[in-house]
Amino acid sequence: MGTNQDPNIYLLLRALNKFMKLLRKHLPTGRVIVIAFVALFGVAAAYYQQQIQTFTAGKAAGITLQTPNGTFLPIVQLGRAVTPAAVFTADSSCLTLIAKQHHGQPEWNSLIVPPGFTYSVVLADGSLVRLNAGSRLKFPSVFGPEKREVYLEGEAYFEVQSDANRLFILHSGLADVTVLGTTFNINSYSNRTRVSLVSGEVVINAKNKIVQLKPGQEATIDRQRGAVSVAPFQSNITLAWMEGLQIFLDTPLRDICDVLERMYNIRIHIDDAKLAATRYYAIVNRERPVQTFLQDLHATKNVNSVVDAKGELHLTLQ
Repeated sequence: MGTNQDPNIYLLLRALNKFMKLLRKHLPTGRVIVIAFVALFGVAAAYYQQQIQTFTAGKAAGITLQTPNGTFLPIVQLGRAVTPAAVFTADSSCLTLIAKQHHGQPEWNSLIVPPGFTYSVVLADGSLVRLNAGSRLKFPSVFGPEKREVYLEGEAYFEVQSDANRLFILHSGLADVTVLGTTFNINSYSNRTRVSLVSGEVVINAKNKIVQLKPGQEATIDRQRGAVSVAPFQSNITLAWMEGLQIFLDTPLRDICDVLERMYNIRIHIDDAKLAATRYYAIVNRERPVQTFLQDLHATKNVNSVVDAKGELHLTLQ
């Protein structure tokens, strides 16, 4: 166990992997064991939420604003930018937009959050959007009189201001999400788009399939099959990324590494197909180095990690 490794989380992960072995041996009790997993992760997430710190300006230097004329600005470093339609101010955690006018043709901007960062933006109507790593939000300097539209690539949490006269429409991945005053999370990184409703109501249009969610429900849209499914979700897991955590429950290592690549801005290769499919339980804290996760992986799964000459990470079975 490395010097940066928290002994409490180390013991938790060891216990979770022992539970996994029990689950495979005693299938009739699997449901009970999974419930126990979720409870343990909930406790661990609450413990780590107290230790997360906000980004400093230096760490957010990679955040970029693309203005309507196509110019890319390092907005956090600049602190302020002016376009014909709006004034932007930025600090280490949030971009704020003040429209110069409230009518007219919208001018589109894009906020680009590269891998390794998270960032927020307050839109012209006061709605707050928190963007996860490797995400891009396209939004106008001023919303029109009939509707409010934005476009998302990646993952974000929305706190939408109520406006009965103007629907808020989000276009992302496979789904168009229509809301009024609502808080929800949307993840469109992969071949699936997931919309998780925290409060309010949303209506999802996915390839002409209409789904209305209630708080506590999550819709998953499958790109390949075109299917839409609705199920409950656990907010302490789905929304943990906003506290600097990623929580994985019985997740293939390849899927975990896809998230870590965005989280740490690194490339990870798994040099064994069987290892890539191995399922794992983990809590990863963005404020800690990736080596902390690699130490757990080595201790619980006998996985070795090597950095090549390009600085890319390779995982192999011991």
